[in-house]
Amino acid sequence: MDWSRPNDDRNVTSQGIVVNGMPSLLCHALALNWVARNAGSGPEPWLRDRGNLSRLFVAGDSAGANIAHNMAMRAGTEEGGLDGGAAITSLLLLDPYFWGKEPVAGETTDQATRRQYEETWSFICGGRYGIDDPLVNPLSLPAAEMRKLACSRVAVTSSGLDDFRPRDLAYAAALRDSGWGGEIEQYETAGERHVYFLNRPKDPDSVKELAFVTGFLSRE
Repeated sequence: MDWSRPNDDRNVTSQGIVVNGMPSLLCHALALNWVARNAGSGPEPWLRDRGNLSRLFVAGDSAGANIAHNMAMRAGTEEGGLDGGAAITSLLLLDPYFWGKEPVAGETTDQATRRQYEETWSFICGGRYGIDDPLVNPLSLPAAEMRKLACSRVAVTSSGLDDFRPRDLAYAAALRDSGWGGEIEQYETAGERHVYFLNRPKDPDSVKELAFVTGFLSRE
C-alpha cells in the first residue's frame, strides 16, 4: 500500500507539517510506512537486525491516542494493508482524545466546555471536519467499520476526573459490541485528571499505570 499518496483531500508532508489543516500522522501514518520500509533492508541497523514487522505496537496518550487509533483504522481499511508484511498486533490508548456533538452517558453537558473542545478540534483540522467525523468521534463509525481495526489487542486507560473518560469507556464498549474479534483491556485511575502521569511520572498512581502499560506491551 502506498501511504504516501493523498487520501481524498487530506494532504500531508513527510515532515509532519499540517497541510489542508490535518496533522500528517492522523491522515497517512507515515511513521508506520517508514518502519515498514526500513525494517527489512533499510539503513537503520537496529530496525534491520532486530525489528519484527509482524509484531508492531502502536500507542499514544490524549491526541496521540487519537492518532494511534486512526493509524490502526487506516491500516485496516486501506486495500493491501501495511507494506512488507507488517502487522499491528497491539494498540494502547492512554486517556484518548475522542469527542462528539451529543454527550454520551456520563459526559459533561456544560455547553461552554463542549464548545471549547469543538473549537479546539475545528482549529486542529482547519474547520474541514466536523466534531462527529470518525477522526475524532469513532463512535460515529458503523459496527462493520469498527471491526476493521487492524490489531488483535487493544488497551484503553482512563482517568476518573477526565472529561474524555465517558467517551473513552463508550469507545471500548462499542468496539467490543461491534463484533471485532480481538481482546480489549481497560484500566482506570480514580481521582485523576487528563494525562496526569505526564506531569507526575513518579506519583504512585503513575507508577501503577506504567506497570499496567508495560504488562500489556510485554504480553503476546
